[in-house]
Amino acid sequence: MEIVVTRSRIAGTLPFYEYRALVPVEDVAIERRARTCVVRAPKVAGSVPCLRIAAVIAPDRFFSPNDAGRCRLAAHIGTVAKRIETLIVRNVFPEMTADTLRPVIPVEHDPGDACVWTDIDDLAGSYDRFAPECDLLMAFDFGLRQDFECRAA
Repeated sequence: MEIVVTRSRIAGTLPFYEYRALVPVEDVAIERRARTCVVRAPKVAGSVPCLRIAAVIAPDRFFSPNDAGRCRLAAHIGTVAKRIETLIVRNVFPEMTADTLRPVIPVEHDPGDACVWTDIDDLAGSYDRFAPECDLLMAFDFGLRQDFECRAA
């Protein structure tokens, strides 16, 4: 599966950036795409249609309309997805040192916009595999490729 990791500057007086890790829709099964919300990657990535990590890792039971524990499960999926996104972004863009990926992150220097397309293990439906050891996860657990600098845009 391919993943796009972006760094986009947000206009302001200080260098504020938005970091994102998204999965292009082409890498996700049509059935899963139909049950999720498609978002556009930032312009630096070409505004391609993508899915957020949470929608990709969610187990099939999450999409069942009769699941009474869906809200509780959604919170847990969000926690695991945020951990995965943070690890991926930190490995691709080492200047992002926050413990958790936030919507806007101030960066002391101005590194500029960037986009990295890289390979990663198939994350579809992987919540049950990653949730038990969420706090111990490392980017290696997702099969994240390490040759980012040669593919950055």
